[in-house]
Amino acid sequence: MDPVTERFMPERFDRAGVSRPVHRVDEEASLGHLALVLAHRLRGLVAGIEGYTDLLIDSLPTREQRDLAFRILESTVRIERILADLQRYSEPVEPVFSRVGLRDVLENLLAAVDEADLERIRFEVPPHGHLFFMADPVLLRQALLVLLQNALDATRSGGDVRFRVIPDPPNEVIRFEVHNDGRIDEEEAESKVFMPFFTTKAHNLGVGLCIGRRIAEAHGGRLELAANGAESGICFVLTLPLAGPGTEGNRSGLRPGSA
Repeated sequence: MDPVTERFMPERFDRAGVSRPVHRVDEEASLGHLALVLAHRLRGLVAGIEGYTDLLIDSLPTREQRDLAFRILESTVRIERILADLQRYSEPVEPVFSRVGLRDVLENLLAAVDEADLERIRFEVPPHGHLFFMADPVLLRQALLVLLQNALDATRSGGDVRFRVIPDPPNEVIRFEVHNDGRIDEEEAESKVFMPFFTTKAHNLGVGLCIGRRIAEAHGGRLELAANGAESGICFVLTLPLAGPGTEGNRSGLRPGSA
């Protein structure tokens, strides 16, 4: 792209044909490279800590000392989870599209959620599950899991999470709404929730929603914070075109059929 075009058309297109602002593309690419380097370097250090701690445990004379060593191992497990998030953030989002069934999407999603968490989620889905649209089923599940986990973490004790699926053939989209009774309280949090590494939780790296938005945009869709209030609670909405990005009309066949 020549300098004049880049100045007056400050967008780039990803491999799915979805336009994204240049500054966001460059910033995410730089952060992604940094995340990849950090994950690679730190993973080796963590492996060394784990190995030496294992050797140390066998030589410790008292139970109290061994318990302290086990706490070191527990901490390395948490570090490895953070490194896994860094790795996911550094990877490019490149969907492999196929005609997916809503029933299969939901079954795969349910299989990935812990049983204890399932009891806290109310699912509201169309009565006919034989609906089809174009998506990458693996990436779609990842994005939906991010929204569910985010909602579960934000929900007050005893509160429920509501997961709604709303097919909208007239507008050629399908919407996934995830609602909880929490609220984003931090100042300017609404404008920051999709920024990489922004989080209000000590155990969270803050890349999940950013990855979810990238997945949505790679599908030609969007991920939005639709509600955030004391009475309304928090609601994120993932909207995807039925026919996939860069297509005209509803070619996905979102209609009743056999699985």
